[in-house]
Amino acid sequence: MAGEDRYRLAPVRDARARDERIRRGDLAVAVGDANETAARLDAARGRTAAARDQLAAAIAARDALTATATTRADQLVRAEQFIARRRAVLDRVLGEELRAEAAHDTRLGSLDEARRRLVRARADREVIERHFTAWRQAQKKLADRRED
Repeated sequence: MAGEDRYRLAPVRDARARDERIRRGDLAVAVGDANETAARLDAARGRTAAARDQLAAAIAARDALTATATTRADQLVRAEQFIARRRAVLDRVLGEELRAEAAHDTRLGSLDEARRRLVRARADREVIERHFTAWRQAQKKLADRRED
């Protein structure tokens, strides 16, 4: 191992190995963030579906009221107001869903970038490792020639 200490690119090899470990950590953080935004997006989609169902139920209730001959005008007004509130809620949750989707897409972009950086760090480390292996083999051949 004393010969390996004299290898000129040993500090570079160590730096590349550290860089790869750091990039693996960055990728793990990006995956965690992407999972978190995916969960938020799923929750937002659930709220949107519930709001759509509530609006559909409110419209069905109003339609049932208009089909009845004994419906008073104030009942129809309240039904229309309720539908307007349900539409406002649906608009709000649709906006939340779109923001959650945009945030998730951004995180997926960050995840892809972290993957690319890890691949690059691994490639850099492998180049140094191949060079180190070739250097070791050259040192071994040199030592064998000296023995002969």
